[in-house]
Amino acid sequence: MSEENRQWLTEYEAFLKADSVEVPKETTKRVFSVMNSLLNPSALFVFFKILGIHIGVGLLSLSVCHQFGMNPFGTQMSLDRWFMAMWGHNTCMIVCGVLFTGLSFLSAGLFLSIEEVRALRRTEFLQAFALGSVSLAIFAFFGAPLAAAFAGLWLLGALIGGFLATEAVWKLKRVSI
Repeated sequence: MSEENRQWLTEYEAFLKADSVEVPKETTKRVFSVMNSLLNPSALFVFFKILGIHIGVGLLSLSVCHQFGMNPFGTQMSLDRWFMAMWGHNTCMIVCGVLFTGLSFLSAGLFLSIEEVRALRRTEFLQAFALGSVSLAIFAFFGAPLAAAFAGLWLLGALIGGFLATEAVWKLKRVSI
């Protein structure tokens, strides 16, 4: 047995044999508070974490699938042309919403803890709706022409993408434990 292991074992045995030590109540409260916030993160905290990731992922996704004519990088090819040719404008709006939010939720899964994914699942439709609504507001702010019917279809796609991606992330996180 190495010297380091012997020292650890000696200290652990001394800890087990020690008389009970009175821990200050403030310390106990603080430890429980920190543990509670780690084990039960707020939905708002998770939303802002996803929103930060969404800004980066959303910009990248706009380069391959232009949403409402938004093309920040001036790329020539876009998946939206292919979607429209295959299924028409309405389905294209749904599929683009699925991709735009779904990719963000999947990417966020790389950075969220299992507890944060659990908190996300408790409010996944609200989270996807909020993220989709914020995205539509940002598109409008930058001058994208939004028609209510198409924005509604896109938001439906955002809800579907958020739900599917959240469930996929949940399954992947649970397998990796």
